[in-house]
Amino acid sequence: MINFHRHTDRSIIVIFTIFLIISFILCMDVPFFWDAQLKVSRANWIYDTNFQNLIVPTEINSGHPPLWITFLAGSWALFGKSLWASRLLLLIVNWGVYYQLLLLCKKLFSEKVSIWFFFLLCIEATLLAQTTSLNNDMLLLFFVLLSANAIFVNRWWLLTLGLIGLLMTNLRGIYCLLALLIIQLILYKKQLIPASKKMVWAYLISASVFGTFAWYQYSELGWTIISQNKSYAEHRKVGSLRRVLHKGKYFVYHAFEYGRVFLWLPIFAMLYLAYKKYKWKMPSKIMIPLVGLSVFTLLFILGFVPFTNPISPRYLMICYIFGSILFLNLIFELAISKAVRRGLITLLALGFLTGHFWVYPATVDQAWDSSLAYLNYYPVKKDMIAYIDQQQIPESTIGTNLRMRNLYIVPAREPNRQFDFKKLNLDENDYVLFSNMENDTSLEDINTLRSNWIEVQSFSQLGIFMTLYKNPKRD
Repeated sequence: MINFHRHTDRSIIVIFTIFLIISFILCMDVPFFWDAQLKVSRANWIYDTNFQNLIVPTEINSGHPPLWITFLAGSWALFGKSLWASRLLLLIVNWGVYYQLLLLCKKLFSEKVSIWFFFLLCIEATLLAQTTSLNNDMLLLFFVLLSANAIFVNRWWLLTLGLIGLLMTNLRGIYCLLALLIIQLILYKKQLIPASKKMVWAYLISASVFGTFAWYQYSELGWTIISQNKSYAEHRKVGSLRRVLHKGKYFVYHAFEYGRVFLWLPIFAMLYLAYKKYKWKMPSKIMIPLVGLSVFTLLFILGFVPFTNPISPRYLMICYIFGSILFLNLIFELAISKAVRRGLITLLALGFLTGHFWVYPATVDQAWDSSLAYLNYYPVKKDMIAYIDQQQIPESTIGTNLRMRNLYIVPAREPNRQFDFKKLNLDENDYVLFSNMENDTSLEDINTLRSNWIEVQSFSQLGIFMTLYKNPKRD
């Protein structure tokens, strides 16, 4: 069992609970963003059909299991269809993630590492950003952490719950289940956790539940897992060698961005020192997070890189968690001076916090939902819409690749407005609304806009901008 020190742990729980409540209040009116917009459309279908079927139609179905979207629709049924109800659900999930993360830290931290370093993990840029995002990644992370903790305390029924949850939240749960199974087998072999035949039941039961879901979806739609919707089916194909190499580069790139370069470089150096000191007989507090990090990273490389689905930094959050635990354990287990130790920890903390300000040029694709930089989009968007309305520019004359259509749910104090913007086409649009908050506009079109079109108005905030251009041929 994981033991709690009453006063310290209670204080930590109170602090992160207050933080999450404040975040909930501050983000109350932040709408569904990026891929979460797709989730809300599916939850909307479940809600509008009165939960008669949890398998959404092929035209909006990407193949992922429906647990998160069902929870969303359920929160609306309980509290009314609103943003605050959706964010209340996210608040509950976030609290569960932080609590499970605290349990994991208590189990895996070296005896020399203060439990207060739990908060260093909490400020990692992508994890912090996801606590504000109405996507399903935090729910998936909750079940992954629950499953990992169940393995460490040898609770087969908790592992069963965790594995069923992660499989029914997202297809990436399949990779997570395989990673957890391999980690468990390795740690058994190294006698770092106790063996229990009951744990096998968790994998058998969860696989049976997922298999039943897959069979039921096939009976409803005629397909399962690999969506027959062309928009999503393109993401399930095996890529060409050139594309695989390109994705491998982006896998590394995403792992190091948003300040995480200050996590991985010290880890590589310290692992070299640990190998020189311990060879392959490293202490358990180094070996366990190292095994967790290595297995999840390898499974994600094999699961993501060969296929055409884009990779996002948020997919790797469990790797950042194991990496951060390994970083702290190494830095306290090795003979490193206090000055160097403090310097590396301070550098990592600053890297995590300043990661939210890593905004690339508009010509470079960016995973906008993986840092808090995306929150600057909403005041910029508000100013631009007000300008367009004030100038009485017809929306039908404006082309854009921004997702500015009906989002099904909007802040209570804003009208549920249906925008009439057209798809960006430089040959047809009188105006173009361009922002670095989307990755769909080609480099050629960006250069054409900036060099040949007339800039009418632009708004920006902390690196996020939105610019309205006029077609010079329309003068």
